[in-house]
Amino acid sequence: MDTSSPAVSIPVSIPKKRIVFLDVLRAYAIMMMLQGHLVDTLLADQYRDETHPIFWTWNFMRGMTAAIFFFVSGAIFVFLMLRDSRPWYQNLRIQKGLKRVLLLLFLGYFLKWNLYHLFTLNFYPSMFLVDVFHIIGLAVFTVILVFIIYQNTKIPLPLMYFALALTAFLIAPIVKTADWSALPMFLQNYLTRDNGSTFILFPWIGYSLFGAVVGWHMYKRPDFYHTHWAPLLFLSIGLWIHYNVNDILLGCFHLTGIAQFKLATYNNASFWRLGHVLVVFALFIWITKIFKNIPPLIMKIGGETLVIYSVHYVVLYGTWFGIGIGSLGRQTFTPWATAFSAVAFILFFVYLIYRIEEIRYFLYHIVPHYFWLYFRFLRIKFRRFYGEQREKFVAMMAKKVR
Repeated sequence: MDTSSPAVSIPVSIPKKRIVFLDVLRAYAIMMMLQGHLVDTLLADQYRDETHPIFWTWNFMRGMTAAIFFFVSGAIFVFLMLRDSRPWYQNLRIQKGLKRVLLLLFLGYFLKWNLYHLFTLNFYPSMFLVDVFHIIGLAVFTVILVFIIYQNTKIPLPLMYFALALTAFLIAPIVKTADWSALPMFLQNYLTRDNGSTFILFPWIGYSLFGAVVGWHMYKRPDFYHTHWAPLLFLSIGLWIHYNVNDILLGCFHLTGIAQFKLATYNNASFWRLGHVLVVFALFIWITKIFKNIPPLIMKIGGETLVIYSVHYVVLYGTWFGIGIGSLGRQTFTPWATAFSAVAFILFFVYLIYRIEEIRYFLYHIVPHYFWLYFRFLRIKFRRFYGEQREKFVAMMAKKVR
């Protein structure tokens, strides 16, 4: 049996033309997510002092991570979708997007499943909670659906995205407090956090839809994002929202008479966070203008967020096998031990992405090669064994007949 590995060199990935500042922003967000989840898992309760400036700053920055992810995912998808000018049923980006929706919904659940419980058919409620992947998947589906409506009605695309995003923010307080007990549990988890879902559809899908508006503008005015006016505009809007969010909502109430604008002043966190996202968005446009030569590894990290999130979820929370970093002592670490662990955690994933092509080559080429060789070996052994046993059986029957 030939056990030599296939004589194929490791493929070198050819980077596609990407939107630099969005990839850098995603890289920043995924690193913030890694350290945020690890610190929240390990740091002891007695050190979680909201009045301490370091913990307050960490908590504030951590609160922006998910919003940035949703916003950027909407912007990138719409930008790429609009670059394909064909009708929606021929648009390759839409076809890929629909496949990505199914993948995200599947992964969102699969990452929460314990394999032992799954094989023993022991299902428990936390297996059906909603997380980041579910919201991004449904956001992409919504973006595609709105685009189809646009191509058939010619209602302005950015207007529909903006209206839906605003609606998602405004109805969030009503959805949270509504009684959804008539729905199956897995559907309730998309609308209320009462069962333990980390994220729910409203208001989080709104960030992706606001991002979709920006993605449309990036497609229509790509040169604008190479000027200093773009970051200045987003910075101004972000700071305006941050400092005047209630005045803006009350102004919209007086202008439109819609009561939800007034009610939103009592629950304005979503709008407030949107301002912060726009400020960060502006800063990263500036950063990529100042530092022209962004290291390829940072770009690669920004393009591999699906891999990073999936691996970190299993490694940190130990969902598949019941053993993870959280098993070392959940919420028992000192600040210094937690900080050291967070740095090590981030470095591990940086190295993982640095070697990702070799890992993929091993998983997609080397492992199947040796698996196939072993399968052929077993098949040959089985044929020989079967042939020998058949000959013995025929000889034994011949003796009995005589």
